[in-house]
Amino acid sequence: MTTSSDLLKESFGDETIVALSTPMGKSALAVIRLSGSDAFKTVATYFFKRRSDGELYQTNIENANRHFGLIIDDKRVIDEVVISLYKAPHSYTGEDVVELTCHCNPFIIKEILNLLLRNTRLAKPGEFTQRAFFNNKMDLTKAEAVGDLLNATTLRSHKAAISQLEGSLYNKISSLLSELTRYRAELELEIDFVEQDLPELDLNELKAGLKRLYHNLTELLTTGQEGLVLREGLAVVLVGEPNVGKSSLFNVLLETNRAIVHQTPGTTRDYLEESLSIDGYLIKLYDTAGLREAQDEVELDGIARTELLLNNAHRIIYVEDGRELVDNYKDIVFEEHSSKLIKVLNKSDILDKETLESYRKQGYLICSAVTGEGVEALKQKVVEFFHIDPETLDSGVLTNVRHINAVQRSKDKLETALQSIAMGLGYEFIAFDLKESSEALEEVVGRITSDDILNQIFEDFCIGK
Repeated sequence: MTTSSDLLKESFGDETIVALSTPMGKSALAVIRLSGSDAFKTVATYFFKRRSDGELYQTNIENANRHFGLIIDDKRVIDEVVISLYKAPHSYTGEDVVELTCHCNPFIIKEILNLLLRNTRLAKPGEFTQRAFFNNKMDLTKAEAVGDLLNATTLRSHKAAISQLEGSLYNKISSLLSELTRYRAELELEIDFVEQDLPELDLNELKAGLKRLYHNLTELLTTGQEGLVLREGLAVVLVGEPNVGKSSLFNVLLETNRAIVHQTPGTTRDYLEESLSIDGYLIKLYDTAGLREAQDEVELDGIARTELLLNNAHRIIYVEDGRELVDNYKDIVFEEHSSKLIKVLNKSDILDKETLESYRKQGYLICSAVTGEGVEALKQKVVEFFHIDPETLDSGVLTNVRHINAVQRSKDKLETALQSIAMGLGYEFIAFDLKESSEALEEVVGRITSDDILNQIFEDFCIGK
């Protein structure tokens, strides 16, 4: 059966593509990559070697994997280059691939690309990895992991991407699919050969197996929220009344003077966003406008943005400094966001012991942005959000919304199958439910995937990948 993915693969046919695979700018080296049936021939057209007497000559570049020589256009030398050849199917894309290494000068890169584009076309974002997927060099989870790896900025996000690239999620999904396929086969056998003298299907055993699968899918789904945050970052919002030291704590956590700190209330009119790593986790930290009755429209807008951030935050650090509160925002924050709250008493360096003890008994972390007291404890409190242990991370976790939605649909269909058994419906109903559950899981690894989803995945890649 021809799938939509097969048709999409056919759409680019035998076209050879080319792109710069390293950042544009000035540095030592740049890599230009070609992939397709004409990759070798295209490079060979402009590649020359020089004899000891200075004479230029062309050679059959396929007689070796690497060559040093010159790129020449109509007797004009453009650059000295090294070309590396990877013959199909033993390449990243599964096609003939050439990686041309030249000096990283924007003018030289442009000249070489213009030459190569006479016989090729410019690659689309992510098209090299897309071709690797279509040519069965990797499944869709590994293709997505390539993108995650390119964007990983912390130890944990890097580890999650590497684990997925090495096949952890693919192996887990494949194992679940194998078990589902076995149960589907038993049902189909019962349906097709009902008149034959075959052992009767044990529905209790089937139900037990499906319940086990349901439990495994539930466990996999629990990794989704944390996996998503590992990839995209934990949103942490600093909030409180003006002049309690939010911006000072923001600077201390970032270990830089990013936010303006001043005794005048309302200094922060809009939120500030910065990223940092805590214990290898990516944290997106927000410093917000102080919560109070706004003095003007600008501050009112800043407070409105703060309230929007609170709704989308994973963790909220509510900061006080021991003074009597002026407005009732604390009650609102505590009531609406209690599950996200980390309560902090700042300015411990200037507060008396009685005040400190009173706040400590109320569950506040005692901090000082001036002395650094309690800052490490605050960091650890922030990353308590994460519960994925290294073993779970290595065995495969869900890392994006597409994964989560597909596994959720698979679980829902499995639940429907269990209900069909409980209601005493025919084997056909159960088999149909299991088929839909399987198809949802197959979407995760790309066995069944719509063109729109594929395009969306690969368009987020850089052009040279």
